[in-house]
Amino acid sequence: MWPLVFGPPVGNELAIGAWLIGILAMVWILVTSSRWIARTIWKEKARMQNALKEYRTLLSQVPPRLLSISDHESSVHPSPDKWSKKEILGHLIDSASNNHQRFVRAQLGSEIRLPEYDQESWVQTQAYQEESWENLVQLWKVYNLHLLHIAAAIPDDKLGNLCFIGEKEPVTLEFLFADYVQHLKHHLQQIFG
Repeated sequence: MWPLVFGPPVGNELAIGAWLIGILAMVWILVTSSRWIARTIWKEKARMQNALKEYRTLLSQVPPRLLSISDHESSVHPSPDKWSKKEILGHLIDSASNNHQRFVRAQLGSEIRLPEYDQESWVQTQAYQEESWENLVQLWKVYNLHLLHIAAAIPDDKLGNLCFIGEKEPVTLEFLFADYVQHLKHHLQQIFG
């Protein structure tokens, strides 16, 4: 340690070589650890911040577009085996409901284990096809505004908590939220497509 602090020894090539190797090892350790920190901590935080930003944008832009769709248009099935726009939005309400539980419970311990849900049965059981389009839009909007509030308040040290959903491989809370936003975008594209 003495040569690393006070400089290289003079006149001894073996000691100079050891000193240089020690310096290179310290540089390698610093570079490797800083890369790991950047990759695991800052990338995760950036992913969450990006997902929150995208979610806020969706929630500010989508409701007026949804309300511009008529009740009749929202009830049309594109084919016998496809959901209507009402049923797709109902599925997104179900997704919000299930993810609400996940986002809260995942913060209460280091991991959670929750079941998956049968989306077809949920949509049929709740008879979204018979619900008013305006009511569905308002429910979707308000529920998602609440989820945004919850997600924005998740402490950084909880983002890595593990979530076991059904028989799937575990994911982090941060991944679960980012995936929720992507799932939302996918189904909104179906509605507007």
